[in-house]
Amino acid sequence: MRPHPFAALAVCLTLAVPAFAEDKPTKKPDNVRVVCAANSKDGSRVVQGTDLIIEPGEKVKDAVAVEGNIILRKGAEVEDAVAIRGRVILEPGARVKGDAVSIGGEVRVHKGAHVDGDAVALGGRLQADAADGVKGDKLSLSFEIGGKDVVRGFIEDALDEDMRCHIIDEDEKES
Repeated sequence: MRPHPFAALAVCLTLAVPAFAEDKPTKKPDNVRVVCAANSKDGSRVVQGTDLIIEPGEKVKDAVAVEGNIILRKGAEVEDAVAIRGRVILEPGARVKGDAVSIGGEVRVHKGAHVDGDAVALGGRLQADAADGVKGDKLSLSFEIGGKDVVRGFIEDALDEDMRCHIIDEDEKES
């Protein structure tokens, strides 16, 4: 049985809380945008600052997007999909064999798409067009006051606005 994603989420949120104790961060210029992407040897893909699109027929181990969306086209398959400050969108015919998680965004499972594990949207909505689209648990945590999502605001405040892309390849470090 797969470990439950809530333990990992609790650790992430606990580590993010010290960000509130810092002084007001310096804001980067509006015309600067960090865009990074990496493919790992095990077949995982990671992007920051842009969308990650898994095309029809592609099989990817894990898909991670920070400040971007994950879009799975018809016939695309991933083990797990995690978007931070972005959405996870499964078009009809797409499949996530594990969990689909969005922190500060939404999870959208169109009719004909499948999530074999859990579908979790923290600070956003979970929308599954078909009852059998998600086999595992369905969790959507969103709390709005005056039209503003408090959970999403908390997540955005916890994540530093000046996030930088740091990709460390353990294999390259050893050689």
